[in-house]
Amino acid sequence: MAWSNRAAPQALPYAQQVERDLLFTLEPLGTRGRTWITALLGVCGFALFAYITQLVNGLRETGMRDFVSWGVYMTNFIFFIGISHAGTLISAILRVTNAEWRRPITRMAEAITVFALMVGASMVIIDMGRPDRLLNVIQYGRFQSPILWDLCSITTYLTGSFLYLYVAMIPDMSIVARNAQQRGRPAWLVRFYRTLSLGYQNTPAQERRLNRALGAMAVIIIPVAVSVHTVVSWVFGMTLRPGWHSTIFGPYFVIGAIFSGTAAIITAMQLFRKAYHLEKYLTLDHFRKLATLLLALTLLYTYFTLSEYLTTWYGGTTVEVRLLTLLMGGSPYGMAFWFWAVTGLFIPLGLLLIPSKRSLGAIITASVLINIGMWLKRYLILVPTLETPYIPPTAVLHYHPTWIEMAITAGAFAAFMLLFTMFSRVFPIVSIWETAEDAPEAEKIAVKAAPTGFARPAFVRLRTLIVVGSAAALGVGAAARLHAQQTPTEPGARVELVKEIIAGEERLVATVTVAGQPLKGARVAFSVQRAFSPLTLGEDTTLADGRASVAIDSTLPTGVSGKLAVVATIVSPDKFADVQGQALVPGYRIYPAGTPAPGVPRALWSSRPPLLIVGTIAFLATIVWTTYSFVVSQLVAIKRNAPAELELALRGPLPRRDRAG
Repeated sequence: MAWSNRAAPQALPYAQQVERDLLFTLEPLGTRGRTWITALLGVCGFALFAYITQLVNGLRETGMRDFVSWGVYMTNFIFFIGISHAGTLISAILRVTNAEWRRPITRMAEAITVFALMVGASMVIIDMGRPDRLLNVIQYGRFQSPILWDLCSITTYLTGSFLYLYVAMIPDMSIVARNAQQRGRPAWLVRFYRTLSLGYQNTPAQERRLNRALGAMAVIIIPVAVSVHTVVSWVFGMTLRPGWHSTIFGPYFVIGAIFSGTAAIITAMQLFRKAYHLEKYLTLDHFRKLATLLLALTLLYTYFTLSEYLTTWYGGTTVEVRLLTLLMGGSPYGMAFWFWAVTGLFIPLGLLLIPSKRSLGAIITASVLINIGMWLKRYLILVPTLETPYIPPTAVLHYHPTWIEMAITAGAFAAFMLLFTMFSRVFPIVSIWETAEDAPEAEKIAVKAAPTGFARPAFVRLRTLIVVGSAAALGVGAAARLHAQQTPTEPGARVELVKEIIAGEERLVATVTVAGQPLKGARVAFSVQRAFSPLTLGEDTTLADGRASVAIDSTLPTGVSGKLAVVATIVSPDKFADVQGQALVPGYRIYPAGTPAPGVPRALWSSRPPLLIVGTIAFLATIVWTTYSFVVSQLVAIKRNAPAELELALRGPLPRRDRAG
């Protein structure tokens, strides 16, 4: 049986055929569809049970230990973030270049981006062991760390992807709302579609606003997508570990992301083509055009892989040789590496290389093999490096994923497919208004498509908004920085802060005096300055000598000078509240001789001044979020320009304007 119950086709004009065929994808599920969703829910339920087990018992339920602290969870994170990129990138690039053949595949590509990002981001939270630790990144984040950059970039990309997907769906929402009302669907569902439609009826004012919003999002989402996977690669590339610390990792990860994402789009197209009988709209020509792009990406990724490993091998450092021996020798990783090279690169290359042999079956086979191979490749980038520390361990290291990790991994893939399936049950998986616009010239009944770019006046206005927004953001940042540097003072009260070793323990000691005399009974709070909010160390009450103290962990990451910026603040009595004492204390453990501990390679943070990094990231983020604000303003204007006859339009056929008119 089919996934949905479809009526017999009738001879209709092309645009009406498109509307009828694509609205049928929203009909009630058949037996196969219900079985598919039930199976996915079962896998997700088992994964939830595994996660609860891990949450209760801790990360000891996994195979991760002190040396191999990242495993399949981070592999899943890189994989899903990777396949998310091609969705938006392909849709945006094809829209910007006005590639007409893109129309039936854009929504599928945009949906892949959103759902892959949602699943990929959840992997980081699962990998933390305790979900509340995510708040530490937000509250105590440091601009020197790529972890904070990653959080900011993924949040920005997820927001933009949601917005881009929604803007392109607005014209279809009016069609779906009218269809839902005519077919007697629940009132809440009709209201839901109406709300999402923003009252869009293709009026000139609404169409102009939609053009601007789509054009702005198509342009801005491309650099955002590239930056995201570059930042993901920096989480590894900025770490001084063999096989990771490489300048090629940024472009290598970006190309790999587009490579696996394009294969994912082709696979999804075939699944929906068969499930919903969309052979008329997802044709062999679409698959062959994407296969040509996939072939180019295969060659490019092969080149990057050769360049990466050849450079590492030629250098011949001891630790790099150990890594390559583990990765390409007779170990299980060696067999996995060559399995990936053959099945994930060379076989797909052979299937795609000869255009005359590029059948649909060959294209789908190549896409599936590439996706399997790219997950394995991300695993091989991650785990063998962690098993190859600079100082060889005394014991043999080998990471084995447990059933908990494999169950959660299966649940991640099931959740991705379930989200995709449910989306296709609520919204047309192929864009109605764009596909109808692709009608033969003699039969076009215009559901007018938005141009791929935005008009010059809109660009000028957007440029002005970006400049003004950037200036405002820099001004606010400077004011906030100046305000943060101001330390409240209270005449007559003074706090001196030092670091001492008391009974073999490192402690921060604050001495509170008033008019030169020790103050007894004052409550003092100790903290370490961080980017967003202070990291609390504890509180203590002063004794007769005016001293209060707390223990400090000297292994906390330090700043530019290798010092920790610590603060002691009086909490009570009220008349001295907020009086502070500040000090810079060594960030490395102090030994009895007074010498710092020997330096070790830094990981995931830098001792370099972060001002330039912060300024660059803030400037780029301001441009992106200003563009998002511009797009939202266009959506508000679309809603404001909704015709008064909206209710009448929803009860009858959707008004259409002739393209020539």
